[in-house]
Formats: sequence, structure tokens, C-alpha cells
Amino acid sequence: MNTITRLPSHTLGYLGLIPFALSALAISLEIRIFNTSALLIFVSYSAIILSFLSGVMWGNSLNHNESSTYRYALLLSNLFALLAWFSLLHSTSNYTWAIVALTLGFICIRITEIKFNSGHQDESYQQLRNRLTTCVCGLHAVVFAIT
Repeated sequence: MNTITRLPSHTLGYLGLIPFALSALAISLEIRIFNTSALLIFVSYSAIILSFLSGVMWGNSLNHNESSTYRYALLLSNLFALLAWFSLLHSTSNYTWAIVALTLGFICIRITEIKFNSGHQDESYQQLRNRLTTCVCGLHAVVFAIT
């Protein structure tokens, strides 16, 4: 990844942490955001981001279909998107389950990316994804602890 494409991806990646952090803060302070539960905002944003990462995995798999394992990555990308959707559906009745499931989803999708796509992505992107995943999972742990 050259410097021109690295800057926007890094900037947008880190900016994507803001909704996680702000909603986690609002949860801890018991503040509603736009007259909506901060917990619902956290879980729904988490589900959207996990779905987005699933789509990225899908696209990467299609672009590198010469690999004998690309079909597994395609299948897993769909499973992660479904996990995000089910977590969102379940969140209204059990936020704890949703937070745990989404955390596991972020961990599993990162492991899957490393296994199937790391040879096609440069080190800078790999480090970015590791840092972002660590931050996201850490914020999920914080929300889990305070709910």
C-alpha cells in the first residue's frame, strides 16, 4: 500500500473508532444519544462495522481467487455478516450476548484475515488492522464490564 492510499485508510480507520468510544462513554455516563440508548447505538454500530469487514473480506477473496482456500474465506465472510445481523436482532433482548458475540466476531474475522489475506496486504495495513481490532475489542470489553 503506497503512502497516498495509506493515509486515507489509516485516517478513516481511526475515525471509525470515534462512534465506539463515544457510545461507550455515553453508556458509562448513562446518557442517551439522539434519544436512543447508547447501548443500542454501540451494538448497532458494531454490527455494521463487522458487516463492513465481512464485505471487505468477500472482496479480497474474490480478487485473490487463485488461492485454494478462497472459498473458505467467502463462506466465512458470510458467516461473520450473519453473526453481526443475529447479534443486532438479539440485542434488544440480550445486550450481553450481542456484545460477546460481536467481540468474538471481530477476533475471528481478524484471525481469518491473517490466515487467508495476509499475503496480499502490506505490513502497514496489517498493523493498522491489528491496532483497530485491539481497540474495538477493548471497547467491547469495557462496555461488557459496565453493563
